[in-house]
Amino acid sequence: MDGSRILRRRRAAAWGLRVAAAALALVAAVLAPASSPLEGQEGGALRLGLTYEAGYVPGMVVAPVSTSAGFEELGAAVGEILRTDLEYSDRFDILAVPDTATLSAPPNYALWNQLEAVWLVTSDISVAPGTQTPLLRVSLHDVVYGNLENVQAFSLPSMDATDFRMSVHRVSDRIVSWATGGQRGIAATRIALRRRDGDGSSYLVLIDSDGRNPQRIETGGRNVFSPAFSPDASRIAYTIQDETGYFSLVEMNLITGSRRTVVSGRLIQTPTWTPDGRLAYAEGVGGTTRIVVEGDAPLTEGRIQSLNPSFSPDGESLAYEADPANEQQVYVRRVAGGPARRVSIYHPREDTNAAGPDWSPNGDRIAYSALSDRRWQIFTVNPDGTDRRMLTRRGESEDPSWAPDGRHLVFSSLDSQGSTVWILDVFTGRSRPLTAGRLDGLPDWSPPIPPGR
Repeated sequence: MDGSRILRRRRAAAWGLRVAAAALALVAAVLAPASSPLEGQEGGALRLGLTYEAGYVPGMVVAPVSTSAGFEELGAAVGEILRTDLEYSDRFDILAVPDTATLSAPPNYALWNQLEAVWLVTSDISVAPGTQTPLLRVSLHDVVYGNLENVQAFSLPSMDATDFRMSVHRVSDRIVSWATGGQRGIAATRIALRRRDGDGSSYLVLIDSDGRNPQRIETGGRNVFSPAFSPDASRIAYTIQDETGYFSLVEMNLITGSRRTVVSGRLIQTPTWTPDGRLAYAEGVGGTTRIVVEGDAPLTEGRIQSLNPSFSPDGESLAYEADPANEQQVYVRRVAGGPARRVSIYHPREDTNAAGPDWSPNGDRIAYSALSDRRWQIFTVNPDGTDRRMLTRRGESEDPSWAPDGRHLVFSSLDSQGSTVWILDVFTGRSRPLTAGRLDGLPDWSPPIPPGR
């Protein structure tokens, strides 16, 4: 390989440069302006296509874990988790290790470079000195420059420990951070979702971001809605509806298992959390709904239906859905008050409903679902209403929730396979099912799970 090609490839890997190109289709119209007051706005219809950014994806080899005697099963399990996590990060092209390749120490960088690898991950498991604790040592090699980029040792719990997989997921996220200059991974996270049985009853499920390790959360046999993780991932909020039709907002401590009822009423919906850890939700009052933050005055009032709040990372702004023209749309306004700006598309003679906004943890995009050709699909938009992008065109896709990295979304999809939950990389357009063959929906992506849980 010539030196200039190596240098171009290495620079692309180091700086994460993306070549902007339409992978599927481009936005094909100028965005209609949004007004400042909260009102039903009339504007022209906007045609949208699926829009992604094509970009350079560096090759990565994840070598089999080297183990001492007695740790073969552990090594195989760790290797499988690492490879899956790094593939699901969508930041690398995970290359197969040829049967003829020799895993030497130090690595044969010339060999891996010929296979178009930029990164090589090697690891080994031994026993920590003076203990019986397995020690996983992971090394990240820069193949192009032929040097050791990072190395770190991690203590591992036993394979039957409840936090075993999450411990390995954290190692995967560390590798992602090393290889991307500090960007976040998504492996050490969980996704909460509502699962329904055939008889119509429902309960909550917490599941790792790779689709493994499901945990059922009982909610008293009632209908359950809208799970939402707290900013530190220690609590989860959800609403339940009893036999009389009344709703309760419940907060569950995921560490102790304790629960408290925050509020009950004829209509309590769409809980979320403020960045400083307070609960916000929509409550029904006098035939309409308003958004309330626990312990504060309502954020919205009047005859307009307001629900599905989502806060900017700095807590200064609020995205929510409202219906000033008898059709739900997504709006953004300052929490302190002032005019609201519509950021979704409204046309009075078409079905253009929009719902369920979720503000990216990076602060730069808002995801929501909206009708397109009479089907619900996932969109993203800048907080000022510019650069709307349609990301899905499969079945009926709703309920988007951002991952902590700000590039992945989880959403529910209803199609010929039933009601399932999918994960989408908004940069490359890669998607994968998180669950299948279930009646699943209303997903919410957690922040990173701290050690010990």
